[in-house]
Amino acid sequence: MPRKRRSFDVALCGYYGFGNLGDEVLAATLTGGLERLGIPRRRQCVLSADPGAISQRFGVAAVNRWRPREVWKALRSSRTLLLGGGGLLQDATSVRSCLYYWGVVRLARRAGCRPWVFGQSIGPLRSRLGRWLARGTLVSCSPRCVRDRPSLELLASMGMSGELAPDPAFLLGAMDRGEADRGNLLVNLRPWDGRYEALCADVVERYAKECGLSLVAVALSPEDAALMERFADEGRLSVETIESVRGPEEIAGIWAMGDRAAGMRLHFVLFSVLCARPVTVLPYDPKVRALAGSCGIPLWEGRGALPNPQSASVDPQQAARQVERVLGQAWTSVREGMADGG
Repeated sequence: MPRKRRSFDVALCGYYGFGNLGDEVLAATLTGGLERLGIPRRRQCVLSADPGAISQRFGVAAVNRWRPREVWKALRSSRTLLLGGGGLLQDATSVRSCLYYWGVVRLARRAGCRPWVFGQSIGPLRSRLGRWLARGTLVSCSPRCVRDRPSLELLASMGMSGELAPDPAFLLGAMDRGEADRGNLLVNLRPWDGRYEALCADVVERYAKECGLSLVAVALSPEDAALMERFADEGRLSVETIESVRGPEEIAGIWAMGDRAAGMRLHFVLFSVLCARPVTVLPYDPKVRALAGSCGIPLWEGRGALPNPQSASVDPQQAARQVERVLGQAWTSVREGMADGG
């Protein structure tokens, strides 16, 4: 009996539609990367918390990730499910993220929709349940392409293999940063455990005063902006302005406001690399530490003075080519698996 013809080649699932710029950039670069592989946008569907905005912005179909009936229909209509980019399988704050993606992958398998993974950081997994859910999710996915070596090692500890590729956001390429405003330090802080982000604010404030720099706060989500505004009101962070980045098209202009950077969020660090800004990393999470290591940029280890920002050793164009190559190989593997009945 012939298989039912499906409307989509890829249903893309991640932390999309929540107002976090890093995840929206992942959606933008992955939908664009898939299109360059010959998958038209009309053959792509995105699971999102804000499907209207995603559909309008990227020209793809979109469904509400919180409505099981819509998700089921999308998976029944798609050949594959791509868990695309970010730190989806982690239980640092809650096991709910692991539970959600485990459930979506189980639905996909029931719907005859092949799951695969690209651009992931896996972990941290601190609970037995979180590790069980993550393993149950990943063992159903093939291929598994991750963005850092610690994730490869975690896969190996679970008895699984994977491929390594840089973060999909490198597909944005090196950016025309223009002339930088001298004497400004771009800073990004995000909510975490209540203590670490306050320590980061203190060390950045001390560094700026010692070096005679003005601070420009850069928010990649509304939560970042609220946190840094609170620190400014408390006198903890002497920011000149708080800039909220709403889309990739604003990155170059905002990064032109400073000639060096220090920040917590992974994509703040990555955008600093793309804009050729010397940067220091404030690592709250293993994935951010791994990015710093791969780019050869300094880390603040939670004590002492802030290390001077340094330029990254990575070539953004070369990293983008590597993302394109591994994504192409992954899609070829997925198609061949489907042709073999896998």
